[in-house]
Amino acid sequence: MSTISNKKLKYKVFDILEKDNPQTALKELLTFPLKKVVNPLFSALLHPEEKIRWHGISAFGLVVNEMAKNYIEDARVVMRRFMWMLNDESGGIGWGVPEAMGEIMAINSQIAKEYHTILFSYLQENEQGKDNFLEYAPLRRGAYWGTARLAQKRPNLGIKAQDKILAALNLETDAYILAYSVLFLKVLKLDIPKTFIPVMVKYKHIKIYWNYSFVPLSSLVSGLNK
Repeated sequence: MSTISNKKLKYKVFDILEKDNPQTALKELLTFPLKKVVNPLFSALLHPEEKIRWHGISAFGLVVNEMAKNYIEDARVVMRRFMWMLNDESGGIGWGVPEAMGEIMAINSQIAKEYHTILFSYLQENEQGKDNFLEYAPLRRGAYWGTARLAQKRPNLGIKAQDKILAALNLETDAYILAYSVLFLKVLKLDIPKTFIPVMVKYKHIKIYWNYSFVPLSSLVSGLNK
């Protein structure tokens, strides 16, 4: 492919992310130099349009997985950049970062093995001292979504977060965190505590991004249509 400027590539990437058939459309990203695609994807995480943000998250999984096939260290560089963005010293917030980490790990087994415990460390405070807990609930939502997504594709790793997810049902009050926690239990075929069902019925109409679509929670978790 002929050389394309960074500015033109960014607009092209955004055009692809805006399409309504992400499972097919995102594959077009692989026709560009992968390292050059990464920066537009980071920009997409901050895009004002929700669809582009989420398709950017899905795209990270596809692109970084392909990078890992070619040279695993390139994928690790992206993961370390994500971790820096969630570090207090970065000076930023890291919108979309935990979700993208979870998506990448759902797609690539080696990255999942190396980084799943990092993702889980964002979920809750560590009573033993310094930890990676994301104190800001809207940002922490992403860690719960990412954990559910990882569990969907890699249940052997996802199950390691079970205790934290069950604890979240009692500790968390954010509707989306609770929804993603229930989704985690659903994908691992674990029982949702009966006492918690009435709480989730209240949030059954919440729309979440799952399997490349925006769907109400009730369509993914049985027992909420009451």
